[in-house]
Amino acid sequence: MRYIYSFLFIIFFLSCSTSESIEGEIRIRLKNNSNITFENATFNEVNFGNLKPNETSDYKAFETSYSYGSVNITIEGQQYGWMPIDFVGETPLESGNYTFEYNFNETTKVLTDKLVKD
Repeated sequence: MRYIYSFLFIIFFLSCSTSESIEGEIRIRLKNNSNITFENATFNEVNFGNLKPNETSDYKAFETSYSYGSVNITIEGQQYGWMPIDFVGETPLESGNYTFEYNFNETTKVLTDKLVKD
């Protein structure tokens, strides 16, 4: 009987630890919606690496994030992005998975973004 309880406890512990580590997290990934490669793409100082055209990065966990943040992307040797001054009046994102989709217009040299809740 003791072995059965031990086995059930191990199963319970393993199932709880997996779900609880993800529950409550804000998970963010980046997507390159342009026709040009992004190098060293960062969001809020977290490096997501290089992204080929139409490529999506893996998710990364954040304790807190907003519907926008500090972005830095190198495109053909030039830096593009922005850094918010503050988040006064903004509401943090709820826990869950999000994708920041970035597009780069090669003619105007403008980087744009769109937030999608996955």
